[in-house]
Amino acid sequence: MKFDSQKKKLELGDTLVPDLFILNNMKALGKNDLHVYLYLLYLLKNNVEIDSELLMKNLELSADELKISLDVLTAEGLIQKTTRSAVVVDLKETEINKQYTPKFDSKVSRYENVIDEKRKACVDAICESFFNGYMSFSWHTDIGNLFNMYGFAEEVMIALFQYCQERKALNRKYLFAVAETWHNGGVHTFEELEAFLDNYEKFNKIKQRICKALGIVGRNLSKYEEEFVKKWIEEYNYDFDIIEEGLKRSTSTTNPTIKYIDAIITSWYKKGYKTVDEIIEAESPKTVEDKPVRKIPSAIAKKKSYQNYTQRDYDDYNEFYDE
Repeated sequence: MKFDSQKKKLELGDTLVPDLFILNNMKALGKNDLHVYLYLLYLLKNNVEIDSELLMKNLELSADELKISLDVLTAEGLIQKTTRSAVVVDLKETEINKQYTPKFDSKVSRYENVIDEKRKACVDAICESFFNGYMSFSWHTDIGNLFNMYGFAEEVMIALFQYCQERKALNRKYLFAVAETWHNGGVHTFEELEAFLDNYEKFNKIKQRICKALGIVGRNLSKYEEEFVKKWIEEYNYDFDIIEEGLKRSTSTTNPTIKYIDAIITSWYKKGYKTVDEIIEAESPKTVEDKPVRKIPSAIAKKKSYQNYTQRDYDDYNEFYDE
């Protein structure tokens, strides 16, 4: 990822670390996130061209660790990603824009006015329901960013805050992570959200049962293992009974992997099996029919003439020799 210097509309005499960052954002960042942000400020101040390799090398981060930190900084509104690069947000300019309300053109369409009113009502509802009537300016900015990034309906936005509060995780990091998951699941309207959550709940239940069946303790399935499970459920449209049958077939292997089980289940899908009964019927050993008894030809069965000879009894052996 490449970072470009953001063009400033207002010259405010930025310091290396804005006070707004210390007050509003710093406590929400992890160690790696903080290192990345401070290092970006340092490099940009010195007009150094930045890419992912430079950040990973100088901060001793892996590609996954850097990606996570950049996602957190994006969620916190500290950087903004574009198609080809990213910019570090000018926090002072953003704060001034929040305080300054420009006069709208009198020719604004009725549709835009309706959207603005619905958004305002949504923000007011969130403020009253989740912040006891007082919500900081940073939360207002976050809600605006969520609307712009994901195009959620107002009902979905309220449901997002409700979802996070019920899990006792109403913070920016978790909120944006859930929002991204919903967006990737194709959620925009409340009806789409209901369908997504039903499928998501089904997926989680099946995932837990798979972990239990395989004896996976102390960890969740990895991202790549989850992709196999999603394929079985969403693409193959299989319920747990067929997946469980695949788990049973893997018991003959020592420490079976998800990939091994996938090979079994995928073979069933390619053969067109849709139920466990079809699988059992198709793969159960066939009964061997009794072979007909071979008839011995009469020519063989008929005894030879010498075999029909009856031995003669002799009581007096002298008589036998005399004859």
